[in-house]
Amino acid sequence: MQSKYSRLCLGFAAGLYLLSARSPSSLLRAQQNPCDPNLMQLGQNPEGYRLRGDRCEGIYIEPVSGSTTLLIASFTAFFEEIDPRVNLRIDWSSPAESPIHLRAYGLREKLYYQMDANIPAGATTYLWPAGVLDALHLSKQDIGVVGYTEYKIGGENRTLYVPLRIRQKDQKQTHAYQLVLVPGSELKEVFISLAQVGPDGQPHSFLISDHALGKGYYPAERGIQVDLPSPKTPGIYYLEIGATSRYGGPITQRMWFYHAGEH
Repeated sequence: MQSKYSRLCLGFAAGLYLLSARSPSSLLRAQQNPCDPNLMQLGQNPEGYRLRGDRCEGIYIEPVSGSTTLLIASFTAFFEEIDPRVNLRIDWSSPAESPIHLRAYGLREKLYYQMDANIPAGATTYLWPAGVLDALHLSKQDIGVVGYTEYKIGGENRTLYVPLRIRQKDQKQTHAYQLVLVPGSELKEVFISLAQVGPDGQPHSFLISDHALGKGYYPAERGIQVDLPSPKTPGIYYLEIGATSRYGGPITQRMWFYHAGEH
């Protein structure tokens, strides 16, 4: 089952939808080194992107922009205000004991920053050292964080996102998910559709259908915040993001995520 937006623009969007070099799919391979090979490193810069213990983190050379993509830059169930001098605790729930890849993106304009960490199967917590965040003076507003794994849905391997809980203190958690998208080019409007995935791997009973965000202005390479209500039923969910480009046709991004229920 597809949303109305998808049915109208599927043919045209298929030609325009390009996989970003920052796509998670290239990092779902089992590997010891979590570093993203697509990033151009800064040589001897002490804050440059490089291997730092169990993770790769730092700033990198400005990439080529202007692509017709929508980057999923953050997906969290809870992300409290942080002190960059204090280590962060990241927690998540997963439907299977499979490895998780954690990635953080820079959201501030002209901040080319990334963190990557491979988490072994069965782990549900990661302690994120704060050294680079402190050196770069980064706050919650400056970074987005995602966690994902490879999971079979309806007989096909998909990139499955797990909502992250990021904290330094035991603050009260909200009952909503926050998604941050970063467009490669300026957009006119963004639409979202949300459905639970059935046993056949297909979306059924859309909870949200072609809802326009109505923010009015979507500049290139700036984060777009999308608040999603936490579903009532645990399971796998499908989110379709449709967008109309300011200088082109429609763009479609799709994501699958796991909802474990109330915590």
